[in-house]
Amino acid sequence: MTRVWVGAAAALMLVTVGAAMAGVVWLPLALAILVAVGAALIRRPQRGLLLVAALTPYNGLLLISHLPTAATYWKELVVLATMGAGLLSPQETRADPGRKLPGWAPAVGGWLVVGLVSAVGVGLIQAYTGYRIDFFYVLLAVAIWRNPLRGRDLDRLVSILMLNGVITSLVGILQQVLGAGRLNSLGYQYNSVIRFSGSHLRSFSTFNQPFPFGLYVMIVLLVGVPVALSDRSRLRNRLFLACLPILGVGILTSLVRAAWLGLGVGIVFLGLRRHRILLSVIPLALVALLYVPGSLTNTALSSSSFQDRTNTWSQNFDHVLVHPLGEGIGSTGSAAAKTAALTAVATGSPTLQPDNYYFSTLYELGVPGLYFLVLLLLAAILETDRAARRTIGLESEVCLGITASFLAAAVAMTVATYLQIYPMDLTFWMFLGISATYSVRQADAPVGQRSLADRLRPATTRS
Repeated sequence: MTRVWVGAAAALMLVTVGAAMAGVVWLPLALAILVAVGAALIRRPQRGLLLVAALTPYNGLLLISHLPTAATYWKELVVLATMGAGLLSPQETRADPGRKLPGWAPAVGGWLVVGLVSAVGVGLIQAYTGYRIDFFYVLLAVAIWRNPLRGRDLDRLVSILMLNGVITSLVGILQQVLGAGRLNSLGYQYNSVIRFSGSHLRSFSTFNQPFPFGLYVMIVLLVGVPVALSDRSRLRNRLFLACLPILGVGILTSLVRAAWLGLGVGIVFLGLRRHRILLSVIPLALVALLYVPGSLTNTALSSSSFQDRTNTWSQNFDHVLVHPLGEGIGSTGSAAAKTAALTAVATGSPTLQPDNYYFSTLYELGVPGLYFLVLLLLAAILETDRAARRTIGLESEVCLGITASFLAAAVAMTVATYLQIYPMDLTFWMFLGISATYSVRQADAPVGQRSLADRLRPATTRS
């Protein structure tokens, strides 16, 4: 480790001298900042993970920042830097050696292989774009698996989620006050960022579209609520519970039905599993709908959008039957749109936007890809449920909330290309790494706390 720092210091001195001779005064300062950040990450790679979680909701502000396009890759750079720092980090920041791989690892491995095989059959740009969008943040799960978020780090992550959820919800509400014209004058574009449902503006907050805003608030609620309910004596948790109406109005202004549907499923799961008080939210929510303007509820609950989706699926289903192994990675959704933009190819028709991640995976990676996706979701839900049963305190509540978020994601994927929407992809893999940290052997489970996965096992396999 000492040799590494000596080498870095020597390199920095050489660059400083060279920059001074060339008259580039800002380069040494930039390098000094990078060295300082690198040193902080090497001492504790968890800082990089918390940094990504803290800044993720504000990535959409780059749209009006006038920064170079390269600035949008800050998150990938932080993840890669965190991965590299983990290789040099002290032993006390790493996970215990000799652990078994998490139960979802085979599904992830199979999915990665299917994606790689599919990438061979498409163009280089499409392969790179599709694989990056679908699988880049698997590295985040690996980084957390190697350098886990525990104790104070996990508590800080929860605080970050709670604070960001409240801030983004307030911004979303403010956008309803400002209106589309003022938002457009700030630099946001119509039909890409500024969108409407009927005549109603869909808030997008600090994100680049309404969809990640609504889905992000959904995740914050599902993770934050059980943590806050478990310890209402703590000021942070009481403040978060007091801000629940703000988050509720925030997710409502996004007009993202996938988020509403996922939140409903997640709340029911949390209520049935542990926090019975949440079941009372359902009738209260139904009563609250009576006070929502009729034009808004009619627009939000309209069946025309779902009809458009089903038409898209039915029109392309024959194509799936002809290509059971898939059309190729990156051929639908945001990956296809990005590929078209990078290659500047005018196809004469818009890219396929199925608004269904299961159908998108089936279309791109065929039956094998869909199989591994479903297997991954099942393994993630069952294993995280098991972790919630076998831990106590904050760890148990976070794992419970993550389980609810996985269930919500599985439902939301039926009406949204969930893992192609940033930051839902980043958050999904981050939660997967966190939950794996608390997975334990079945023999270690407390008496009477068998998980859903354990109850599904044959009796002869139980120890």
